[in-house]
Amino acid sequence: MTNKVSVLLLALTTAAMAQSPAPAPGESQLRTRQLWDTTLLEKRPAASKAAPKAAISHGLVKGALVGVTVWRLRPSKSTDDTSVRSLVHEESGDQEYTPERISSRTPLLEGQRVRISAESAQAGYMYVIDRDEYMDGSKGDPYLIFPTQRTRGGDNKVVPGKVIEIPAQTDTPPFFKVTRSRADQVNETLTFLITPKPLEELQIGRNRLKLTEAQVAAWEKQWKTKSYKLEDIATEGKAYTAAEKAAARGEKLLTNQDPVPQTMYRVDCKKGEPVMLDLQLRIAK
Repeated sequence: MTNKVSVLLLALTTAAMAQSPAPAPGESQLRTRQLWDTTLLEKRPAASKAAPKAAISHGLVKGALVGVTVWRLRPSKSTDDTSVRSLVHEESGDQEYTPERISSRTPLLEGQRVRISAESAQAGYMYVIDRDEYMDGSKGDPYLIFPTQRTRGGDNKVVPGKVIEIPAQTDTPPFFKVTRSRADQVNETLTFLITPKPLEELQIGRNRLKLTEAQVAAWEKQWKTKSYKLEDIATEGKAYTAAEKAAARGEKLLTNQDPVPQTMYRVDCKKGEPVMLDLQLRIAK
């Protein structure tokens, strides 16, 4: 994948929780999202201080949980934490940028810089496939953009608290620049696949790997199931934290007291089965 992204949206789908009396509009989604967050936090390593006793889910969430955050890199402000700023070398001179969270409903403008981070609540091996989508519904060739030998030496093993960032902070440049590959491109879909064992048939190299249509279709037929998505509205616009930066660099795992992902997915699958879901990045018109 060339360092560009064409941006994000998967229609918001939620699982309503049966309540009596019926909750106010939006309350059910909020409670469900809080339950998903709690489940993810319980699977992360504990911090030095114990998690609040009230935040115990007792394993009520069925299926798999995957968290994704889209980071928009904006020019740094004087009030931003200097430890989370990124120095970008550009033709016009060096510029400092600070990653901030955006909702999956946010269309991105061409020229904007973005980065994607992902975390799985279950252990496995993560793969990320990229495809362009066009106005007529057709799609471009599928490419495996993670793992590559350039990112973490090809290590794609995930456990709760481990963050995978694409592109990595050590990549050049450490962001995707939103650019259409064709004038009629409307989306770019990132497919996240988490398998219990490595996919031995894939030959991971330094660069992205072109996949075949048949290969991706076979995986989708075998593993793709229904998924649900919820946002964390309260954290939209929040800047990167030092803990998130360190976790993305592979220096630590996120703990149960660190921030949760901006967008959470629950996937209908049995324990130990592969997890597959799509994240649509949408370009603004």
